[in-house]
Amino acid sequence: MRPPKVKVRIPSFARAWAKGSTMREVFLTVLATTISIVLTFGTAALLEYRQRVNDRKMSAMMVMSNIETFSRQLEQMSKDMALRDSVGTWMLHLPVDKLDDIPIDEIKDPINMIVVLDFMSRDKTAENIFGNNIETWKNLGNFQFIDNVGRCFSEMNDMEKYWNDWVNEYASTINDVIAKMEPGEHTHTKLLSNSSVRQMIETFHTRQNWLDYVAAYCRYLNKKNMRLIGISEKEVMAFTDERTRDDDSDGKEPVVSDFRKPQLQPDSLITLRPLTHRIDSILKR
Repeated sequence: MRPPKVKVRIPSFARAWAKGSTMREVFLTVLATTISIVLTFGTAALLEYRQRVNDRKMSAMMVMSNIETFSRQLEQMSKDMALRDSVGTWMLHLPVDKLDDIPIDEIKDPINMIVVLDFMSRDKTAENIFGNNIETWKNLGNFQFIDNVGRCFSEMNDMEKYWNDWVNEYASTINDVIAKMEPGEHTHTKLLSNSSVRQMIETFHTRQNWLDYVAAYCRYLNKKNMRLIGISEKEVMAFTDERTRDDDSDGKEPVVSDFRKPQLQPDSLITLRPLTHRIDSILKR
């Protein structure tokens, strides 16, 4: 006896699906649309995240590069100060009672070298962006880094003011002496005979050491920044080098003070040796 046949009733939507009906097309369309939306928004979110990471790194690199550039500027100022110190030391050893015997044309350039000092000036664009843009702070997302960079900029501003106040004081001392000169008096004699001027020239070496210290201190703080934000010193140096090359692409902008003083040479006393020999000969007569 044969077992009774069992009839399985297939739901109408399944039969429609199997026959490639409109329902299957609708489902596939909805599925494709869903996948497309997920991919679109997922890709957009990924791109947005990557952009935030890039912006974060660029902001950090800009401020750390600015600090490194400042340190390099101080090192160059220190080298210039060392040359002025060598010339100033030599001039302080000239016999005061024989200064009038030195022809003005012979002593003019050395005098200009020690009386014209450079002010400290730096690009504050990165500092202004960092300090005034709350979005930059949010994007960086590291409060300790933000606090440390703020401390760096504050220290740099204090150091800049300290140096420029001293240069202004020195210039004022020089001008006061020159303003009190009588007709026929020699500028170099009046300056090198003045105790205040001599005392300030004697501090040139200390000022040079201070510039070296400030450069080292700024780099010390900057290395802390690098560790906090997770960017290597090598990256910061390469970024700074690239910015420096871009800044120098059109050459250095002319500065009036550069045309009012002789160009400093690698070793001023050696460069001026013919001059020193001539002046020594004059003073020994």
